[in-house]
Amino acid sequence: MPGDDMNTNVDVKIGEADGQSFTSIIEELRFIACEAKLWISGGGVHTAVPQSDLVASTTPPNERKIYNTHVIIDSDGQIKAYYHKIHLFDVSVPGVNLRESKTTAPGKQLVVCDSPVGKLALTICYDMRFSEMYVDLVQSGAEVLLMPSAFTVPTGKAHWHALLRARAIEGQCYVLAAAQVGQHSEKRQSYGHSVVYDPWGQLVADAGGYDGKGLSGVIESQQDESSPVRVPSIIMSEIDLDKLASIRERMPIQQHRNNYIHSREGNK
Repeated sequence: MPGDDMNTNVDVKIGEADGQSFTSIIEELRFIACEAKLWISGGGVHTAVPQSDLVASTTPPNERKIYNTHVIIDSDGQIKAYYHKIHLFDVSVPGVNLRESKTTAPGKQLVVCDSPVGKLALTICYDMRFSEMYVDLVQSGAEVLLMPSAFTVPTGKAHWHALLRARAIEGQCYVLAAAQVGQHSEKRQSYGHSVVYDPWGQLVADAGGYDGKGLSGVIESQQDESSPVRVPSIIMSEIDLDKLASIRERMPIQQHRNNYIHSREGNK
């Protein structure tokens, strides 16, 4: 089960993969957080799999996998928590053929941590398709679901908003989903639409993406196919925990879910 005990004041072991150190990515985020006096949710960041986690210690360095990691950094530049992505994107659908597991090892533990805006649930991208994961996170106290992502354009158009709104409604949580947008390479584009949904499922901020500027985006150029909306962009939203508590009190979904679980177990 998730918890924040093991993730308080921890540091992520950053190693090397293919001769390149990833330490600088984390260190730069820590510097920004400290200078700006802001908390940062950074993900996904590639971090090395520690030797102790490898299936075989004799695995050649060029064949070792990495973790897709989500890091929370506080306003003092300290790493407060980290999460290794559990659900890997191995998918073949029209327009998309990717196997994340070729280079990435799955994580094993859910993570919730305290912050000034409530209890944060750390997840990444493809995780959002697995509703049972978010049930466990909410039962462990989550109030804000973080889902940094790089959705493909086909899957984004079909499912992005529907999945995020569903996670907000069923968890009665705020959903914050930072999303990459634009052309990464000849074969890869990301859908965009960094968004915030409130615990009632209302879209309160949207930076826009491939199929429009959303609530908050700015169209850069109709001729710019690589980035249809201005990047980088910043959207802002209030996190109202009193509103969240009121919604949960008036519609106690989590209590009703527990009643159902206990009833089901009693009928076995």
